[in-house]
Amino acid sequence: MEALRDKLGESVNLTIREGDVVVYLEKATPNRLMHVQQIVGSRAPLHVTAVGKLMLGAAGEEAIRGYADRTNLPSYSRNTISTLPRLVSECQESLAQGYALDNEEAEIDVGCIGVLLYNGSGNVAAGLSVSAPIERRRLAWVDDVIEAGRTIFGQMGYRVQGQP
Repeated sequence: MEALRDKLGESVNLTIREGDVVVYLEKATPNRLMHVQQIVGSRAPLHVTAVGKLMLGAAGEEAIRGYADRTNLPSYSRNTISTLPRLVSECQESLAQGYALDNEEAEIDVGCIGVLLYNGSGNVAAGLSVSAPIERRRLAWVDDVIEAGRTIFGQMGYRVQGQP
């Protein structure tokens, strides 16, 4: 995580799913004045985070519908996905491409790129994301985030989706 933080100069987070939220387990914070700050142990709704949307997508359309029914998809910003058809589409498309974006959905001016990390059985184990002020976030970082996930979980005997 530190290597990715140092390469991109932005905050890197490790999360897991707990019910209808992601929980921030670990973070690597850059040495710069303006950066996105997540608190270890804090929680965020699945539908407003890049990793959360991937976790929903991996669970399938029925699980996405159940999540929407339970939570009513509350809005946290003007960009929050708050309709079921759009959430289903976003989750499925993100899962198919192997990464997801948070486009100021949890908070205006903050964007994230997230990937899923899988355990040896092929089940979702965690998520890895990079968070940045939206004007600094770059799609060019996607490969770096995937590679960091592959490295971290490869050391633990796990894999990133779609990787041998």
